[in-house]
Amino acid sequence: MQDFIAISKEVIPLEKSVITIKNENRERRAVFEKMIQEIDLFEKEMREYIETRVAGIDSPDILEVKEKTLETSSSVALAKKNEKLAEIDSENKLDLMEMQQLNTRILSALGPFFEDSIYGAQNTRYAFIEDKTLKGKQVGFVDNLQYEFELLFTQDTLKVKDLQTLTLPIWSKGGILSREEKVKKIDVSDFYIKNIEYEKNSLKTVLEDRDGENKFTISSDEKTFLIMHRDYEITRDQELAAALNRESVDSFTTKLKGFFTEFVGSKRLINITLDGKNVIEENRVFDCLKLIASIYGRLVKECLEKGYTEREITIKIEEPGETRTEKYLEKSEISRELSTIGKEGEELATLLRVKEA
Repeated sequence: MQDFIAISKEVIPLEKSVITIKNENRERRAVFEKMIQEIDLFEKEMREYIETRVAGIDSPDILEVKEKTLETSSSVALAKKNEKLAEIDSENKLDLMEMQQLNTRILSALGPFFEDSIYGAQNTRYAFIEDKTLKGKQVGFVDNLQYEFELLFTQDTLKVKDLQTLTLPIWSKGGILSREEKVKKIDVSDFYIKNIEYEKNSLKTVLEDRDGENKFTISSDEKTFLIMHRDYEITRDQELAAALNRESVDSFTTKLKGFFTEFVGSKRLINITLDGKNVIEENRVFDCLKLIASIYGRLVKECLEKGYTEREITIKIEEPGETRTEKYLEKSEISRELSTIGKEGEELATLLRVKEA
């Protein structure tokens, strides 16, 4: 709750600043467009006036003066428009730079909160090879809100042996004369881990040797796992399944899940969407906060119903070792802190169910 209040205090003013810059830029552009229209209209009316004044005159000198006058008028008008265009272009670049800096600050501020503090969010983590380098992302969503983190790993490639040794059984034709198929165990420890997809307790990974001749796909959940060698399912084949070291496979999938904590060097929030639209570009950060506040509000309601007083939120915390403690938050204190933001803070307080009637 305190983290939510802190980021609200930080990002709402930042988003307001971005909106102000956009509005001022829009107003300047409207003034610029009106000025261009006035220059074009003046030049047009001046041309029409001069053409009217010399109508019926055949004097070469007068006609020469007319042409030079029109040329000068057109040249000066064009120069003035280019001057204003350069001016507005310079202001646009400065505005864009300032907005990008503010938006970067917004994402940086929201990053730690979105990583750990959105109740009920479902997260899927990915690792994959792109441009011969191991890259990753974490995609989370709750209701109609979705967000994405860029993951940078501590190494550029990942092999099975970086986690543990592993062998997997396949059918192989052996013998010089009979060429009968036999179970063969392949040591895949030197195989590259090409990609990983991990959500809750479900995991899928692809292992390949250097030349891509052998490819294994391992999928697992809480209860079981499935292993494919190319298009053939090993775990469905009784003899191959019997040759599997299941404890080794379980250990490997567990370590793959831990990969997203042990091997992540840095994590950066790069995108947020609401109803499929970019929150930063559409200036809908406050709408995101309202959605999160409504989720927290349901929890606050539950805490108040199970608590000791209507003015105090009772949060039951289970510590390691099954030790249980309680934390108390005053509704009035939360409401007071949010009110310092302005009407937006009051709206959040209402959604959080901490605003006094």
